[in-house]
Amino acid sequence: MTRQLELVNTLVAEGRSEFSFQDALGVTGTSPTATANALHRLTQKGLVDRIVRGHYAVRPLGSLGTSAVSEDLALAVGAAFEGRLHRIAYRSALSELGLLAHPVRTVFVACEQQVGFSKASGRPLRVVIERPTTIHVEADVIGHSWRSTLERALLECAMRVDLAGGVERLAEALARGAREADFDRIAKLANDFGARGSAAERRLASLARVLDLPLTPNPHMDKRQPVIRLDPRDERDVWTDSTFKVNWNVSAEELRSVIGN
Repeated sequence: MTRQLELVNTLVAEGRSEFSFQDALGVTGTSPTATANALHRLTQKGLVDRIVRGHYAVRPLGSLGTSAVSEDLALAVGAAFEGRLHRIAYRSALSELGLLAHPVRTVFVACEQQVGFSKASGRPLRVVIERPTTIHVEADVIGHSWRSTLERALLECAMRVDLAGGVERLAEALARGAREADFDRIAKLANDFGARGSAAERRLASLARVLDLPLTPNPHMDKRQPVIRLDPRDERDVWTDSTFKVNWNVSAEELRSVIGN
């Protein structure tokens, strides 16, 4: 056990809260089998977390019985997607930005390619394929990972309401983030994404207007476009916001009651 603890001590001394199997191999100086056994024992003892195959995290003191990375999504995603263009996005970004009342179990990551694993630190993983040229647009560096900014998270969730968790979650996030959100940045980003961005911008503007949120819509928004659905998956026709030509699948009263606005 002394040699295993030396491995952890060395990594911590080097400022490595997460590391790869190759990193551990270099520290131990032993065979791959011996290193694998050492990591297995450290994991069993609760001193190390296995994020995905070949990637680990050192548990901080006082976190026995909990996961070191369950509390730090950027740490888990950064290790799991090392070497790949990626971004913590959609509902996970909303949650990480503090815009949702309830935690999000599934990890949503935008990436240039699919990956060979379906979980990150024991949590279900949903990878959304995206062009490399847009993955880091309006994204902040968080440790060894990236995360959608407030403006991008709101717009991308309005583009893919299904990945936001539905209209209720999108409205909740918008209500919580309205005072900090910069609608000029949202408008610019929407323009960069073309027709899909324009539709998303109109959804956000409609929600903000109907829910009386402090967001000033883009005055140059093209309102001559055809009517779109607030939730493209929902065929219900409850009423239409004629200002932004958005067909709502719920009433404003229902949505206010759900989000507490």
